[in-house]
Amino acid sequence: MRRNKIEPLQSILNAREQRALLKSKIAGKGYQCVSLSLNVPGFPKSNPSVYYFFKYCLQDLQFTLKSHLVELHNIEAIERCDAAGDFFVTPFTADKLGIIELKQICENFEESHPLGRFIDVDVNDEKGNCISSGKSKLCFYCQVKPAIECRREQAHEMVQLRSLMFSNMRDYCNRQRESLLSKQLASLALKALLYEISLTPKPGLVDRLSNGSHADMNFLTFADSSAAISLYFEELVQAGFAFQDEGYIRALPIIRNIGLRMEAAMFRATGNINTHKGLIFLMGLTLFSCGKLYSSLNQFDPEYFRSIVRDICRDIVKRELKDSKPSNSTHGLTVFQSSGFSGARGEAEGGFRTVFEIGLPYLTKENQLNDTALTQCFLAIASQNMDTNILFRGGQDALKAFQKLCKAALENFTDSNYLEVAEFCRNENISPGGSADLLALSIFFWSVMKFESPFFISPLIQSYDI
Repeated sequence: MRRNKIEPLQSILNAREQRALLKSKIAGKGYQCVSLSLNVPGFPKSNPSVYYFFKYCLQDLQFTLKSHLVELHNIEAIERCDAAGDFFVTPFTADKLGIIELKQICENFEESHPLGRFIDVDVNDEKGNCISSGKSKLCFYCQVKPAIECRREQAHEMVQLRSLMFSNMRDYCNRQRESLLSKQLASLALKALLYEISLTPKPGLVDRLSNGSHADMNFLTFADSSAAISLYFEELVQAGFAFQDEGYIRALPIIRNIGLRMEAAMFRATGNINTHKGLIFLMGLTLFSCGKLYSSLNQFDPEYFRSIVRDICRDIVKRELKDSKPSNSTHGLTVFQSSGFSGARGEAEGGFRTVFEIGLPYLTKENQLNDTALTQCFLAIASQNMDTNILFRGGQDALKAFQKLCKAALENFTDSNYLEVAEFCRNENISPGGSADLLALSIFFWSVMKFESPFFISPLIQSYDI
């Protein structure tokens, strides 16, 4: 038993000696260096919670140093996990800072971090000397005595120390993951809106060069609206993360609450012009459902996502269209009562069938989106979507003729066939706004499935090892 205790201790001492040699080699080249490690009691010194916490700390430290114009020599940087735990060291150049100032920046980094007591940032000068602050750090467990005293007195059980540390690290990583994913998904949603409105030309729709069949809006109207409603995208994802109720239908008022504020922002930005009302509902539902999905999964699962949407919108057509009173009349209700087509609500109740089974396949084969792929995706959607915008303005005959032209243009994709669709929309004064909304969703899902974050995002950590 004694031998088992000595072996980990000796391996830790050997690892620390190797770290000191790395710093000496950097000093031998005439460089100062900065290093990051963690204060992990006991052995082993790393596990998934520790590793991902270390990665977040390293990312934050690098941004902090760069913001103070510290040039990190990343080519010569070393990152490893050894018996002493996770470790990073790099030479640096800081022409505008003295070594004492840099040490103070690193101390401030530790002190301002919510779990800074677990973090050690060391600075060595060009002679290899470690710059000390001379401060004694408090014990992270009791936060009363200096850590060195509690360690000397063995004031706390090792299992208590490690359990507290790892649970705090796990919770921190999951909060960081949620925050970063919320930002990234919000960014991808705004990207989808911008890609859709920028696709030019589009039959009957606003694009960069034309107002389509709309006299009251243009490209800048949509830009204003997109900017206004995008402020709420992150909130929708976070609402999905926070939702714990087993009855998914109870999520709908939450989504609508945020959506109503988005509508108000849209109308303020556009002077009471409706640019995105349908998409606000569809994208709001989408972002909320993504948050719910990522609260339990590490990867986007299309079928699980669609099941969440179906559960949230179960019987929505019956409740809000079939059983709706005439006093609640909207364009969607008017079309449903005259034709039976359910529009955005029906699409949502079906788990976005048109998006996933008709439109998205034209994008998933692409590594980078381009006008051709986007146009074909739009035509595929428009050729089958029972677009309530067209039904309201032109009726069923116009919709059937429009769908037929879209199908012909998709099967024989030429400029002349596509322009024939645009000419028909112009002559009939119709606008396939519902299909444009589904194109935007298709772009969003393509982006999520191709997702490459510029930031480190850990997986969801559900347990930790003591």
